[in-house]
Amino acid sequence: MFTIRRCTTKGAFEAVPEGNKNLNLEKVKSKYETIADLPILVIIKYNNKQITCYKNGKLILRDCSKEESEEIAKKIYEDLK
Repeated sequence: MFTIRRCTTKGAFEAVPEGNKNLNLEKVKSKYETIADLPILVIIKYNNKQITCYKNGKLILRDCSKEESEEIAKKIYEDLK
């Protein structure tokens, strides 16, 4: 489904979907509190965590443990099916 790994440049974890998975950013904005809205990404607030959602399906999860990142990514991907 997706892989969680440490993001070396952002000091966070990233969730990378397997295969070619695009996120519908309009759907992301309609389901979550939006902090920033740019053409290729949306930054949302989820349980007081800042999550960057890229159009290509990648998520950057800040201030989370690996386990939290995995749970949050799973929930977001399920919500956006």
